Amino acid sequence: MKKLLFFSRVLRRYYHYNSSPTGSLRPNPQSAAAMAVNAVQVVGGTPAIPPSLLYTDSNNKGFLINVGEGIQRMILESPGLRIANITDVLTTRFAWNTVASIPGIGLFRRDQVVMNASSNPLVVWGNDHVNGFMRSTQLDCFHDEVGMDRHIALKNIKDLEKLGDITVRTVNLVKSNCYVFFLPPKAESVNQKKLKELNIPKKLLSSLFKTGSVKLDGGSVVNKSDVLNPSDPAPVFIVIDAQSEEECEKLLECDFMADISDKDHDLMLVVHFTDEEFLRTDSYKEFMKKFETVEHLIMCRNPVSRILYDCTQKNAILSSILPTEKLSEPSLEDAAPLRNIAQGFGDHVSLSEHLLKYIMYPGRKTPVGWNKDNLLSGNSFKFQSEKETAKKTYDTFLLDKNAVTPTQKRIKRSVTCPDITFLGTTSTYSSTYRNVSGVLLQSSKDNFRALLDAGEMTVGQLVRLHGVKKAEQLIANLNFLYISHIHFDHIAGSISVAEIYHKINKKPLTILCPIRTLPWYKYVSSVFNIPLDLVALGQISQDKELALSLKKTHGVSIELCLAKHTRDSWCVAISTDFWKVSYSGDTMPNPQFVGIGKDSDVLIHEATHQSSLAEDAERKKHSTVKQAIQVGKDMNARYTVLTHFSLRYQKIPPIIDEDIGDNVVFAHDFMKITQDNIDTWCQSTAVLPLLFPEHYKDLIKQNYKHIKV
Repeated sequence: MKKLLFFSRVLRRYYHYNSSPTGSLRPNPQSAAAMAVNAVQVVGGTPAIPPSLLYTDSNNKGFLINVGEGIQRMILESPGLRIANITDVLTTRFAWNTVASIPGIGLFRRDQVVMNASSNPLVVWGNDHVNGFMRSTQLDCFHDEVGMDRHIALKNIKDLEKLGDITVRTVNLVKSNCYVFFLPPKAESVNQKKLKELNIPKKLLSSLFKTGSVKLDGGSVVNKSDVLNPSDPAPVFIVIDAQSEEECEKLLECDFMADISDKDHDLMLVVHFTDEEFLRTDSYKEFMKKFETVEHLIMCRNPVSRILYDCTQKNAILSSILPTEKLSEPSLEDAAPLRNIAQGFGDHVSLSEHLLKYIMYPGRKTPVGWNKDNLLSGNSFKFQSEKETAKKTYDTFLLDKNAVTPTQKRIKRSVTCPDITFLGTTSTYSSTYRNVSGVLLQSSKDNFRALLDAGEMTVGQLVRLHGVKKAEQLIANLNFLYISHIHFDHIAGSISVAEIYHKINKKPLTILCPIRTLPWYKYVSSVFNIPLDLVALGQISQDKELALSLKKTHGVSIELCLAKHTRDSWCVAISTDFWKVSYSGDTMPNPQFVGIGKDSDVLIHEATHQSSLAEDAERKKHSTVKQAIQVGKDMNARYTVLTHFSLRYQKIPPIIDEDIGDNVVFAHDFMKITQDNIDTWCQSTAVLPLLFPEHYKDLIKQNYKHIKV
């Protein structure tokens, strides 16, 4: 029995196991060979997510350099990496793709503290701009989030000299900070052969290593250094960020080798956050020649880097049987320009890939150098066996459904609605299976496109779904972005959306948002130089002329009411002559919302909690599944789509409530609802327990646990 328990622990360490019948065993990117080593590791670095650099020590604790949008989710997705183990964050420059995910990591750490997993704040080292952004975000977005300021500590980068036992030297370029990291020398090792030759009694060994020397019976003195192997030079790595010709030229003037001696140090790696266009400049090529014998890592959005295994697996399963949008496939052709640059510099230059690692100290099974054991191959994302199993399960389900008597069959409703794509369906912060809030409405008939809320990584979700070019075109064609309230899981992705819109259209994106969000948006617009056209929801609600002007500009009517959530939260009903869609944002059941959403074709309503957690939902000012369905009935909505599920419900939503009804849909990421397939989606709820039985069992157990007898 003990042997069985031992081997089961070993297997759990080496593999991440998905327990559903459509699951699979996959190599754990943090398996035993990859754990407990001092290494520099890439996190992210895909078309959807900017690259971040993670340094971890032998205790798996470490620091991040640059924390762009989506990095928090990448860390959660990578087994073995823990946000609680990240002690510090550094940035090379002040830009949205270097700071966007810091607040999300702060939210996660706040919850970890509640669960007694960590008590130390995350230390953010930055210049005045970085610290100003964090203070603005804490003040404007988290002022009703108890204790957020206790979980992020802000420090000035000018004061940075040490990170634990690592010495840090900062080299300032025009607008960026570059870093030289001096790691401690490897611990001295005992030369067993010398120890045996000197014939030192075992009883004297402890004294030798404590005092530094011992006297043997013959009178000879043995020093500690006599039995130790020669110490290796201490590893050093450099991080560079040059994003302009001026910065590239200044690189040549900087003495990065200062304090690095050939005897005491070993410069092993140079990491480049430099953009592709500047890597091609003559000054940068000249700079690279200074380090021709050193390994180089180019941090880029590598088109072939694979991420979010669990979410992609779930999408593959559902898209094989249901009208879920299939994710775009990476293209080797898109990676060609970057590969040409790397090859032009020589064999010692590598492109970043998610979980690519450079090991700094040798171990028994981990030599110094590149470690690619963690990389997920393209074939591992095919999920052919999972798709086949899901198809068989669904075919069996349909056969059983055909046996239903005619009186029990569903009534097909006539409905006209825009295409509705869910880019995120969870709350608070993203998880491995679900992203935070984001809904895309598209009506080609009305030439109308809008985003309803944009949580962190909304653009990343569009890129994963359509690829970079099509995602950017969708954003460029937006009529407006609607923000329901100030919480970060609803607004963090809006800056990336606005940045792309402005880059393509050369004009600001219209954002319909609560008055309470205006200070944050104005500050962010100013410091990141991203123009925004901000229209306050309170003004639209009170000013009929403004509402008519918006209808004339965008072709839709907008009705608003205050939500029962945090202050200045809103519910909205958007309609044309052909359809009406109502969106709750975050709210408790709200009679005013029922009024403005009357006779909606589709109601999109939050259902954060299962019905047995009604008290919890009321305390947090959210709705349960039962309450959301009742709102749909009171509203006389033809269809009710539920979203914004608690982090408790990841692979399978809370579908255990009674009286779900035949016009209710439980949303998941990348679900696309059209007027032709919405009935199929209503039917799909019943097949989820068959596809994910273990998760369904856990859901039932949770329900019994919370039911009060």
